[in-house]
Amino acid sequence: MYRLLQYLRFLAGSTNQHGVHSPFVFAYLTQCLYTKPRLHGRKTMDVLLKSIRYFNAKRIQLPEKGPERELIAKHFPSTATVNEAADIIYMDIFKKTTIDAILDKKNSIGNDCLLLIDNIHADKEKNSLWNALKKNGRVTVTIDMFYCGAVFFRKEQAKEHFKIRI
Repeated sequence: MYRLLQYLRFLAGSTNQHGVHSPFVFAYLTQCLYTKPRLHGRKTMDVLLKSIRYFNAKRIQLPEKGPERELIAKHFPSTATVNEAADIIYMDIFKKTTIDAILDKKNSIGNDCLLLIDNIHADKEKNSLWNALKKNGRVTVTIDMFYCGAVFFRKEQAKEHFKIRI
């Protein structure tokens, strides 16, 4: 029931590319997330795969277990799986300790790094953790896609938060 209410709230406050005034986010949406064909049936995995292609990511940090490693190896064989200094960090388990560990490693998050988090609205704890992450001083752009959230650390960008339907 909680997730359904969160989804209805999300729909009421979200937009598509027409409500975005940031050139960086607009390009990410129109040239990446809204492109066809879908690369995977699960929306979060589709966002991950399209983001790897769009940002031409060479180094990705992934969970130790899970189907993501095989999926990425299949679609992007030249992309390396690393533990630090990644172009994209994908998190399937959204916990405060994990977020703190990533944010504390100053050299592992570069200016062009994308932090992609799965299930940001799964429960109240994850929802409040997402809201706290948006307020973090190092975070400049967040994109709430309901199924997942994208976090950017671009120093040249003004702090903005977007709710986007995908």
